[in-house]
Amino acid sequence: MRITGLATGLDMDKLVTDSMKPYRIKIDKKGQQKDIIEIKQKLYREIIKDSRELYNKYFDITKSDSLLLSKNWSTTKFTSSNEDVVTVTGGGEAKPDNYTITGNIAKASKISIASSEILDDKITINGKEFTLSGDTQKEKASNLTNDLKKAGINVKVSYTDFAGNGTTNASGFILESTILGKDSNFVIGAGATISTITATSPQDYEAATAATITGFNTDNFNVNTDNIINITVNNEVKSITIKGSDIKNEEGSIDKDKLKNVLNNTLKEYNLEATIDEAGGITFKSTKLGNIDDPKLTINGGSKGTFTPGEDEVKASKTFSLTGDEKITINGVLVDLSLKNGEASTLEDDMTTVYYLNKVLKEQNLNIIVKENKTGEFTFTSNNTGENAKIELGLLGGSYSVSQGGIDSNIIFTNSKGGVYTHTGTSNNVTLDGVNFKFTGDIPKNTTININGKVDVTETKDKLVKFINDYNTLIEKLNKLTTDKRNRNFVPLTAEQKKEMSEDEIKLWNERVEKGQLSRDTDLTRISNSLKNSMRTLVDGSGLNLEKIGIKPVADYQGTKNGTFTIDENALTKALEENSEDVMNLFIKSKPTDENLSDSQKYSKTGLVQRIKDILYKETMTSNSNFLKKVGYEGTVTAYDNTLTKSIREYERKMADMETDFARREQALYSKYSILESTMNKYNSQQSYLMQQLGMS
Repeated sequence: MRITGLATGLDMDKLVTDSMKPYRIKIDKKGQQKDIIEIKQKLYREIIKDSRELYNKYFDITKSDSLLLSKNWSTTKFTSSNEDVVTVTGGGEAKPDNYTITGNIAKASKISIASSEILDDKITINGKEFTLSGDTQKEKASNLTNDLKKAGINVKVSYTDFAGNGTTNASGFILESTILGKDSNFVIGAGATISTITATSPQDYEAATAATITGFNTDNFNVNTDNIINITVNNEVKSITIKGSDIKNEEGSIDKDKLKNVLNNTLKEYNLEATIDEAGGITFKSTKLGNIDDPKLTINGGSKGTFTPGEDEVKASKTFSLTGDEKITINGVLVDLSLKNGEASTLEDDMTTVYYLNKVLKEQNLNIIVKENKTGEFTFTSNNTGENAKIELGLLGGSYSVSQGGIDSNIIFTNSKGGVYTHTGTSNNVTLDGVNFKFTGDIPKNTTININGKVDVTETKDKLVKFINDYNTLIEKLNKLTTDKRNRNFVPLTAEQKKEMSEDEIKLWNERVEKGQLSRDTDLTRISNSLKNSMRTLVDGSGLNLEKIGIKPVADYQGTKNGTFTIDENALTKALEENSEDVMNLFIKSKPTDENLSDSQKYSKTGLVQRIKDILYKETMTSNSNFLKKVGYEGTVTAYDNTLTKSIREYERKMADMETDFARREQALYSKYSILESTMNKYNSQQSYLMQQLGMS
């Protein structure tokens, strides 16, 4: 604590404070400038937050209620007479109709085995032996399922108390194929054996390699007087004009990176690319893998380079002799070749062995192709690579039991006009005329399931209304931020000013400071204009526009509602009832991928919602956005590494330096006044002494 002014009678603190006011004002101004940036960053981030919420609410296709999913534009609702068996949903193009359903769904093959039948916790499935592990029977079932999955056997295991044969009760395991259909059979049995005919190792697979051309160096590109370089490829002369600046650095020597770019741009059409080593040696490499023809490349009529051919891909393959009636395993999957016969497979015509093999292999996702050669042998070729490029074929023998119950689906659909569609195969999910039928239970025998459809646009209409309203809210906020005028009489309060004001006064003042801070802001104006243009521009090929479906722009183009829309819900309901598919296309039609179309043509053919999604993603969702790099947003890599935050830190650093300088200057003043005080004390002491001597005290 300082005690000053006793000798001089001066208010030292006031003198120092008044003297330091100009410096304090400078610091306060710097703080106010920092506060302005923080205010702008806060307002920017509110827009980013609102934009992200709009994006996640309507455009995130991982969410089941996304506006971009066609199923959410369904205006036809279906009811099933047996929801436990089949549930029905309509897509955007579905029309109301009634259906009857009979037949049977696809089922998986299964088999049960009592625990007492498993000796030493060993069980053989499709010829491969597995050891049960775990402290409980349920753990053993779970662990066995995982082991089967690793072995590539599509079977799951569960523990049950119902593993008896009807005569005696028994607990044990139910093994069920994870693939549906009549070809989902597998075999189990402790006594089962497998004779491995042969196995192709993964090493038999070799990846394709690229051809190379060597024998050139940078000296081949000393530019001649005409600045022309002739490169010959496949006897075709390619003349290119090269300036020294195109391939040389400031010292006049060849820049390897520049030369490489010139060569790659020139030879791209010939599927060649160049690399240059430290010594200046140039290697041309084919961008097409495999054994290609020598392109006979020369430079300026010189000698042809040394061509090293590439190697074609070598796939793992093996040839086997089969009679066509065996039970075999291919990479752990059971294939009963006898089922290819018409009588056994309930097909009208017998299948050939090779056709049946390829059918089963495709259904089992083994990625293996079979061809029959002239001698009647079968060549198996794996399309997998690396460790997965294997073909293990086993011939089943010994004692075993075959799983039962696997059947293909045979579901008959009849619509209200008498049209019939029969669905067969291994799937229990089928879509017809935009209507999806998902079967989750058995169709009762001799029973017809009835499906009734009717138009109900309420849900779709409500989603659209909510979207337009949320869009309007975002546009109004952007309009307000960019059109509110700033009152420069209101600047951020200093700490001293806040001491003299109430909380309500401070809040009101801060609101006035925030107003207009982003007036005519280029970033927000760009985003706002992009969103408005996306909704104003027609969508080619949709057959509709917003006004035709009751969504009209507001009449006031000058206020904060500029670019927003009003909704006539009756007109929107009518449009959805009469033409839901065109309404859907107006909003969510995908951007064309045709490379022959220009960007503007692609844009004009893109749905309104797709356009808005692209704008919001580019501006506020991806961390590569220039806007996010400027503003930063919590939860992204830009949160602390952004332009505004760096500016705020720089202001804080400068203010800290100014505070240090302020304290130094303030202390210097106090030191000066302290010296004055000491001097006055001496004078006062001398005066007192003289007055005593003169008898005047």
